[in-house]
Amino acid sequence: MRDCFRFALDSVLVNRRRSLLTVAIIAVGVASLVGIQTALAILSDEVGGSLGRAGAGLFTVQAKDGAPPIGFRQAAAFRDGLPGAASVWAERATRVQVRCGGVTTDPVVRVLACDAHYLSCQDVRLAAGRGFTLQEVETRQPVAILGDNLRRKLFGGNGGPGEMVSFEGGRYRVVGVLARQGALYGSGLDASLLVPVDASAASCRVTVRAPSGMSAAAAVGEAGRQMAVVRRLPPGAEPDFEIVQAEGAEATLASLRAKLSLVALGIGLITMLGASVGLMNSLLVSVKERTREIGTRRALGARARTVARDFLMESVVIGQLGGLSGVLLGLAFGGLTALVMDGSFTVPWQWVGAALAIAFVVSLLSGLLPARRAAALDPIEALRSL
Repeated sequence: MRDCFRFALDSVLVNRRRSLLTVAIIAVGVASLVGIQTALAILSDEVGGSLGRAGAGLFTVQAKDGAPPIGFRQAAAFRDGLPGAASVWAERATRVQVRCGGVTTDPVVRVLACDAHYLSCQDVRLAAGRGFTLQEVETRQPVAILGDNLRRKLFGGNGGPGEMVSFEGGRYRVVGVLARQGALYGSGLDASLLVPVDASAASCRVTVRAPSGMSAAAAVGEAGRQMAVVRRLPPGAEPDFEIVQAEGAEATLASLRAKLSLVALGIGLITMLGASVGLMNSLLVSVKERTREIGTRRALGARARTVARDFLMESVVIGQLGGLSGVLLGLAFGGLTALVMDGSFTVPWQWVGAALAIAFVVSLLSGLLPARRAAALDPIEALRSL
């Protein structure tokens, strides 16, 4: 077997240009599969970690599409009647420009109006400063909390509490800066600005954290009954509100990842199909060019089975070289994704193994026809043809 491997490696080195082209085609297929799966693993870990920080007992109550919105007074009455932690918040604007001195952001800042319980209820961490006080919310003080990306844009990462920012004609004093959140459940806080909510908020949501000792299902049921009372719904009426749970977001994430994994697998297999055709063609050309060599070996006593095995080994060597190169390229792409997202690098070992297995199977199948054709050459005819 060692001699067989050495023969295959020598053949690859002799025909290096053709072999490298085939290796590159296989590497692209494997890299597309491993790279996308690595990026998906990093994205899933980032979002999943945010969901984990939010907690399984966290859910949000909001009006259904087309139903009357939940006003601030209704939301506050609902919040105050619940056991455990709850927070009233509203999406004030989604495409706002924020200014500080001579720096102006792009019109992509999301402005959230929230009460003093928002950060603790959502389990959002602060990098500097503090959250809103009850007095600041009740008296509608012009204070603000900045997301991490927004702080970097306005102050280059150095500014924080005490700075003044302005948007939509108002000036606000920064009292806190959020720690980097990532894709946190229910929000995208890194590029957001938080201000105190007031009674003018016409469309509010209430985020609730189930109290200790109460199951999530029981907390959701209690919240549904309490909101029905606040909304003055008659008994048996269809609720005009909905309860969105973190578990639902996790299920959506898992479903999306599964679909994208299938897409990545399809892209990889299509590319590998093209690689298999190229590898088979390369080996067939190699059989044609090495007719005299094959005839000489057969005349010296080499069996047809030995010749076939040598060509199969050459095919497998090319396939594994392409597979390993593709894995390295894919992991490099995943590492770049982790660097851009400031996330943790994760290696999808099962997909790395699957990619190498696919490369092995493809190379083995691609080498069958050339190996059989090489083994079937008559040594006398092979020597006579040249």
